[in-house]
Amino acid sequence: MGTPNQEEAHDEWVAIKEEAQEWIKELADMLSENGIPSRLTLAPGCSAGTCGCKFHLLVTKENVHAALDRIEEYYMTVHPELRESQEWVDQDRCPACGHHVGKDAKECSDCGLLLIIDEA
Repeated sequence: MGTPNQEEAHDEWVAIKEEAQEWIKELADMLSENGIPSRLTLAPGCSAGTCGCKFHLLVTKENVHAALDRIEEYYMTVHPELRESQEWVDQDRCPACGHHVGKDAKECSDCGLLLIIDEA
């Protein structure tokens, strides 16, 4: 994170996340530690950054995929339960309780978790 050098000044920056300041700063620091430059900006609608508003995490266009992959890995490290939930989903199990559900299930018959949001 920080001021870009001359080469980076010509790169196109892309917003990849919008989060609260504390979490977005943590992600920016993690990307920096992994050699991915980033910037933080206030999300539209807040001018001072003191109202509890959201911030955008920006990376160069060429680093978007690497940054998103690294953030996903970081989420799995910070929240290991996400990895187990994803494995359960891949096995047609409820991501909340692990109960077997079919591929087309809309709700877990065990815990009641909505598995598909029906926008009808």
